[in-house]
Amino acid sequence: MMENINSNLVPFKVSARTARLIGRENIATSKGAIIELVKNGYDADSKICIVYFDNKYSLFLNEVEQDYIDDLLSKNIKPELLNEIYEKKDESYIARPNITEDRKVSFKNEISKLSTLYIIDFGEGMTQKIIRDHWMTIGTDNKANEVFTKSGRVKAGAKGIGRFALDKLGSKCEMTTIFNPDYHFDTDLEGNSTEYTGYHWAVNWEDFEGEFKTIDKVGAILTGIKTSYLKEELLIRIPQIDLTKIESEKDFKYGTILKISDLRDNWEDYFVDQVYSDLEVLVPPKETGGFEIFVFSSLMREKYGEVLGSVCDDFDYKLTAVADENQNVKIKIYRNEYDLELIPNDFFSREAMQKKNYTKADFLNGYWEKQTTFSQLLQGFRAVDEDKTFDNIGVFDFTFYFLKRQTNSLDSKKFFNKNFLSNARRDWLNKFGGIKLFRDNFRVRPYGEVKDTAFDWLGLGNRKSASPAGIGKKEGGYKVEPENVAGAIRISRLTNVNFEDKSSREGLQENKTFQVFKNLIAEVIAEFEEDRSYIAREMSAYDDLKYGPERDRRKAEELKQRILTESRARRAAQRPQSKNDGNNNNQEQYTETDTEKEILASEIERKEEEIEKLKEEQKVLRGLASSGIVLASFSHDLSKLNDVLASRTDKLKKLIIDRIKESDYADVEDRKNPFKQLERIKKQDIKLQNWLNFSLGATRKDKRRRKQLYLKPYFTTFKNDWNTVFENRGITMDISEIEELDMRVFEIDIDSIFNNLLVNSIDAFIISKETRERIVTIKVSSNAKDITFDYYDNGPGLSSDIVEPERIFEPLYTTKRNAHTGEEEGTGLGMWLVKSIVEENNGKIKLLFPKIGFGLRISFPIKYKSQLHV
Repeated sequence: MMENINSNLVPFKVSARTARLIGRENIATSKGAIIELVKNGYDADSKICIVYFDNKYSLFLNEVEQDYIDDLLSKNIKPELLNEIYEKKDESYIARPNITEDRKVSFKNEISKLSTLYIIDFGEGMTQKIIRDHWMTIGTDNKANEVFTKSGRVKAGAKGIGRFALDKLGSKCEMTTIFNPDYHFDTDLEGNSTEYTGYHWAVNWEDFEGEFKTIDKVGAILTGIKTSYLKEELLIRIPQIDLTKIESEKDFKYGTILKISDLRDNWEDYFVDQVYSDLEVLVPPKETGGFEIFVFSSLMREKYGEVLGSVCDDFDYKLTAVADENQNVKIKIYRNEYDLELIPNDFFSREAMQKKNYTKADFLNGYWEKQTTFSQLLQGFRAVDEDKTFDNIGVFDFTFYFLKRQTNSLDSKKFFNKNFLSNARRDWLNKFGGIKLFRDNFRVRPYGEVKDTAFDWLGLGNRKSASPAGIGKKEGGYKVEPENVAGAIRISRLTNVNFEDKSSREGLQENKTFQVFKNLIAEVIAEFEEDRSYIAREMSAYDDLKYGPERDRRKAEELKQRILTESRARRAAQRPQSKNDGNNNNQEQYTETDTEKEILASEIERKEEEIEKLKEEQKVLRGLASSGIVLASFSHDLSKLNDVLASRTDKLKKLIIDRIKESDYADVEDRKNPFKQLERIKKQDIKLQNWLNFSLGATRKDKRRRKQLYLKPYFTTFKNDWNTVFENRGITMDISEIEELDMRVFEIDIDSIFNNLLVNSIDAFIISKETRERIVTIKVSSNAKDITFDYYDNGPGLSSDIVEPERIFEPLYTTKRNAHTGEEEGTGLGMWLVKSIVEENNGKIKLLFPKIGFGLRISFPIKYKSQLHV
């Protein structure tokens, strides 16, 4: 028995090592830590941030000057150590010849500890109260609650752990801050005003280590200062810094200097260069305005300067998309791939090039634009999304670039491409490629980062693998390669509130909103893909029409000459030449033979292209047929099971009645009544029996033979086969308007047509939010020319997001979406199969548009009534 005791409030204790976990061990890289500190400058309303590496001691130098030696001595490097390494020669000091490489490395490691790193901003600075209440408070929520800076910027930080990035960089840190009196009024702990203009703050992160040490036992040293301007402190602490390179700031009055020493990394120039390069892709292009980053190095004084974000002007295609708060998206596509002077006028005379956005005037204009919506881009998702995820995405803008890395002369000629420097493009893409995500002017890493697993975070590579079609393929399906794209998506903490940081500050949480957002961006990119592939298909067809016969003749001539040369060589090798060997006759004979071979080779080439196309269709159909084949292989066993299902519950009931009376259970609740349970099992058996009848009927061999099909009994059986599904879904099928007609057809073709239509209707009913009765109607009629099938359902009909309804017949087109991610789930083959079967039988198919629901009309020539073509 528990003893009752008085309740006491027991406080949590936080280990001092928590700071280590938040800082050094939680922030992934030193580069990431630098960015966190740069963000602090941005949030302090600074126009500028300086990252200064005082790293002139990071290398071992074989020859140094007296100033270098004096500087090392002033930094407490022992004279005997310097004498061991260097000997004086004339006015310089030379490394002693007997110094081993290991000794050089150890000396380098010793002096590299003198290197320091500075992060400097010229923002509003910090008072004593801000330092105590915010800077020194872990996980403070002031940035989460105060979203805007005083100048109106949306703050980049939100977690309150950015200052612990200092620990990632070095074990000691000093901060000098001068606050702006127009923004802040300084007071002490009692609330009394002070005469200080700023503060000096120092901490040793190693103080956070130790057993049983709680964080409240560790502190920093805070000292008030009365310096007028930050520039005075800056020149005292870093006299060698050159501020003349900074043109946008002259006064340097207020702000903060962070000095990190006892650095954990060796910042020799190779690594500084990496930071500079990474910053180039971590900040947006300068034209976004308002914040500049500079990198300086004491080791390489002239090498670095302002960090300029990437600007791409050598692109083949550029796409911009701007989404507003009402889920409208304005897309603008710029074409820069084509040399318009090379494109003949008769190309623009083609029927396909009369379409809007594809006329010569459109090409000369250089771009076209369209208005669309979230739901039109992710067609079908709105119908299955119960969480209204589109409302959570918010506004964004997206700039996308496509750049070919290389091309060949044949493609350039066929597609009228502009010339470009492939080496320059490759270098640019290797550095700036990938789709980056920016939030409030700062990169959200690691999205789009080169050589990172998150480089292709949008899954463009998987799209390409699933649809590897070339750009000019007639059937379409072109998808862009991730290594050929670059771009930036811009969001904001203010308008995209459902995009939450991971605690590690590396990326966003993979919630439903973010998953749907990624698929939305992929659909925006699909607008570019469709435009480029449409043009390429027409250019390829134009090239085949105009130059195809000439190319074929040239190839045939080359083939003929090769065959003739080979034939002569073989003939010469078989017997010696003589004056009377009939060379002319042989040449004539071989020429005629080779001409036949030439014609045959040309025909084989055309046939191979047709075969490749058929192979692709075969792959699709093979997958669809596999389930039917497996089912057919088990048809014998399933038939036996079907027979058992018809009678097993009746037999079981007879056996039970011999032992107990049904009347004994009249007043027993159903779940404990064996006879009620038997009835329930019997109903389930009937459903299973209906499914087996349907499945076994679908694979019967006689369905794959052309025979006389009587439509009225066919649809009666068809309705019965689906009856179990209808009952479960509350669906009624109306087949009352079917004429007494018969057709000589493959029954499996008619099955495929109406099974696919019915599956689509059932899926539509499932996502429908209407409460009306669910009805599917099939009508069959005939006239002097056609046999017509009309199919209707009163579901939600085609999604209003589908701008071009006829696209539902395209292969791989689907509006079935995953309700959680927005990804496509349907095969996109059902309606394509329906259309393919109809057209293979000389039929026609067209959409109907009833007031409610979906409608489709299929018509076959009346000759099917007597004999269908073979």
